[in-house]
Amino acid sequence: MRMGHLSAVLLLCCLALPAAAGGCVGMVPAGDTLFWRQVEIGAQQAARELQVRLYYRGPLREGGVEAQLQVIERLLGHGCRALVIAPADEAIAARVRQLQAGGIPTLYMDRGLSEPAPLGLVGTDNFAAGYLAGEHMARLLQGRGRVALLRLRQGLHSTGERERGFHLGAEAGGLQVLIDRYVGDDSQLVAQVLAEQLAQLDGLFTPNSTSSRAALAAMRRLHKAGQRVHIGFDGDEVLLEALRLGDMQALLVQQPRVIGYQAVVRAHQAMAAGGIGQPTQTLLPARLITRANMTDLYESLHDAAPAP
Repeated sequence: MRMGHLSAVLLLCCLALPAAAGGCVGMVPAGDTLFWRQVEIGAQQAARELQVRLYYRGPLREGGVEAQLQVIERLLGHGCRALVIAPADEAIAARVRQLQAGGIPTLYMDRGLSEPAPLGLVGTDNFAAGYLAGEHMARLLQGRGRVALLRLRQGLHSTGERERGFHLGAEAGGLQVLIDRYVGDDSQLVAQVLAEQLAQLDGLFTPNSTSSRAALAAMRRLHKAGQRVHIGFDGDEVLLEALRLGDMQALLVQQPRVIGYQAVVRAHQAMAAGGIGQPTQTLLPARLITRANMTDLYESLHDAAPAP
């Protein structure tokens, strides 16, 4: 990808706070969804409180590893001395090693890689969240039935852990995982996969916001939305409305503002220590949102102050 075309693929929002004494933290999200916009809000709050400059830039779509690598160079050019990255691919690990060798402490957020970041990770306990989804599916189906696990993408640690957790939780609850396929967020492919065995299916699980929206669109196209138990992940206006209408039965919702807030705090601590810090892993619980407690989701999206 040529640098001249970078503006077409990058989310060009950034925050630069006038507090040079506090240094600069660069944050590289994985995409541009409601989740990542909430992460930025939490990160901005921490930056204001700590009086550091925060530059926030990333690819528009998930999986943009080349865009992320180019963003990292831009952030270094802005003088950022600590980075927080939601790595799109294992290719990020090699660059992180170079950054660490050059005295730039780096933290992963939301998802890790097989090689951990020098400062560790701030994210969701994805396995526990997936297991909770499987348990809830089993309760709704009273321990009987066949379900579909619609996986997002190979090699993505966060959704992979949610998928692994769901599979184990559903089977522990007495369910049979009839369909276990990588379908991404292609609603047409989802419709094709589901249509093959839809008559035998009682439920489906989707591990992130884009895959949940794709499956929702596919079920509506097949005129089966609300007729099968659909548990998704993350919450945006489309998914929340589907929950209200009964087209979905539950959402596992993360704490993105807290993730952004704690990531900036951790990066600032390492920067203040001269780039030195012990790796730590902060895993936050996801919340199960149903029609009965939908107000919790609104509160989590609009609460001005992340929990410390």
